[in-house]
Amino acid sequence: MTFEEAYKKFEAINEKLQAGNLSLEESTKLYEEGVDLLKICHTELNTSKGKIVKLKEELDKIVETPLDEND
Repeated sequence: MTFEEAYKKFEAINEKLQAGNLSLEESTKLYEEGVDLLKICHTELNTSKGKIVKLKEELDKIVETPLDEND
């Protein structure tokens, strides 16, 4: 499941919970599902953050490396 899919499902669950017309059992089940979806989102965001940090470090090395006058 992608970040976007998980977040969209989470938003739908959040709307249902905020409406307040669910039984305790339904609310608890949806809450659990929402937590699972947020875990997916968190994992995806951390993965993306790691990739961005790595790319930035690589870019910083390129920018800091002096150009060879013979190139």
